[in-house]
Amino acid sequence: MHPIQHLEASAYSLDDLISRKQHRKIFVVFSTCGERECDLICDKVRRIRAGTIGLVDKMFLSHRREGEGRDRTEKRVHSADPDIEILINNTTPVPDMEEEKGKGSDMRRALFQINQEYMNGTSSTDIIVVFLDADVLPEFFGAHFVIGLVGAVMDGYDFAKASFWRAMGRVKKYVAQPLFSLIDHPKIGKLTDFAYPLSGEVAGTLDFFNSVNFWQLYGIETGINIDSCFGGYRIADVNLGLYDHKHQSDLNIQKMAFGIIRTFFYQLIDNGILHLDNDAKIGDIFRANYIDENGERKFIECSLSEKKYQPLKKIL
Repeated sequence: MHPIQHLEASAYSLDDLISRKQHRKIFVVFSTCGERECDLICDKVRRIRAGTIGLVDKMFLSHRREGEGRDRTEKRVHSADPDIEILINNTTPVPDMEEEKGKGSDMRRALFQINQEYMNGTSSTDIIVVFLDADVLPEFFGAHFVIGLVGAVMDGYDFAKASFWRAMGRVKKYVAQPLFSLIDHPKIGKLTDFAYPLSGEVAGTLDFFNSVNFWQLYGIETGINIDSCFGGYRIADVNLGLYDHKHQSDLNIQKMAFGIIRTFFYQLIDNGILHLDNDAKIGDIFRANYIDENGERKFIECSLSEKKYQPLKKIL
């Protein structure tokens, strides 16, 4: 079992990676939904294009429309970079998927399109895919996101996950890291080596992403982390430095926490580490009672079921 290696993005330079690139293809994928990240995404696209000349072969906008026709995000991104490929997840048919929405499902749809249309004879082991979140605040974002993650994969790691310092990170601090310390088992002991296990900035070979399960919603990062540990892959944790994005509401934080815990237990059950007895089962409904700021009782009930998709290589 390979240990997770802690690497520094600052150890890599653009010129060095270009000299080592050889026949590899580097694809960068930004994920957006509607017009929520419209004012943030264009600057990021320009920065990556300008800061990775000679390294990145193609950039994609993996986008989910919330209305009919092209929205402001698509128009502005295409204006900022006419060469970017815009993948519309609303209309992407994947054999084992329906119309479900979610970050993980849209990432999987983007990967399916890359496999079908953009490999051009290159082996899946020679294509490096970098996923970047679109909502990072501009003062923390730069080409080092791509250079650090790609550098780790070029060094032979199958999967590279970003880590960083972030002011808040409540779900990471108070849910994910304590949870990942809870079960002592040699296969998942490495989970505690991720400095920021919930980061959406990741890179890996296309072969790696084709080989792991994807979860539809909040479980996407946790599911891939656990599969990377069980699969015996070489994993790198890459320090990008400082980071922040728009902070979520308390309710959204609770939903994320529920999804992460739910995925963690499902993954351990699916891998034979845990089992439930006496008709116990994993629930799909998050329920909570609380007293609001006016001293009144309130009740939350949210359905947070999400699908677990099989590895893409089984349908390609």
